Order: sequence, then C-alpha cells, then structure tokens
Amino acid sequence: MNGISSTLKDEIKKSKDGKQKEKFKFVAAIVVTNIMVALLCMPSKEVVVAKVENIKISHAGYQVMTVPLSVLVSEASQALPENPVTLISKDKKIIAEKAYLHEASNTPKTLGEAPHFKIEISNTDIVRVSEFAGDGMVAVPYVEIKKPKVHSPNKGSRYEVSI
Repeated sequence: MNGISSTLKDEIKKSKDGKQKEKFKFVAAIVVTNIMVALLCMPSKEVVVAKVENIKISHAGYQVMTVPLSVLVSEASQALPENPVTLISKDKKIIAEKAYLHEASNTPKTLGEAPHFKIEISNTDIVRVSEFAGDGMVAVPYVEIKKPKVHSPNKGSRYEVSI
C-alpha cells in the first residue's frame, strides 16, 4: 500500500474536516471582500456641500422693478449673475433696449396673467416700462448691434492718384 497506513475512518474524518475548513475559508473570504468593498465605497472625509446663492450684479443708473413679463430666455441663462434682455411690447416695439433680468417674483399670479419678474431697468426707460406694464411685455435676450462707422465725405480718400 505504498507506505500509507490509514483506515477508512481516518479518510472520512479528514474529508469532513477538510470540507468544514473549505466552507469556513469561503465564508470568511466573502465577508472580508464585502467589508473591503464597503470601505472603498465610503468617502474618506466628510464632504460639505455648500449651497451657493446666485448673487445678481446691480448696475449704476438702473433700478429694480417687479413687472409681469413673458420671458423667452433659457433657464440656464436665467441662473447667470448677469442676464441682459431687451423688453418688447406685444406689438413688437422696443420698450427698453437693455435691461437685466433677475429671479422670478413670489407674487401669486391669477389665471391668464404673466408671471412677475424682478428686472433692472435703466432710469431713462422706467416711464416707458411703467406705461406698458399693464399691456404685457416680452423679455428676449439682448443682442448688441454694432453700428458701422460712416465715412464722412469731407475727408479725403486715403490714397491719392497722381497723373
């Protein structure tokens, strides 16, 4: 028997002990790996999330008013600290060329009424805005139009032709 002297009882006992050891190793490995994964997924430091409020910029020569407006400006641009808009009447006349849109007002609105917005309006345009406030206004994004320089005829040309 090749130098092995063991009985059948010893072999069965060894196999039972071996199975129990393997089961214990398997369960221990699962528990240890789950604990390690949990530790890796947990943040190492406490993360503090600070809520940053949008601070709107106030401009010199402008006053803040709350007016009913229909706004044709995207939500993302409304969150910006400076949101220039042009105010247009319902009959497509420019009321204020440049104004700054702030947040929506908390005033409750009735059915069919435009929501109220806080808007910074130039001191020169306040009278026109107050006239059109009841008729309804639309706020569209402000686009700066650069006027081309007009060449005055009194000045000579840059190039002279000599004959």
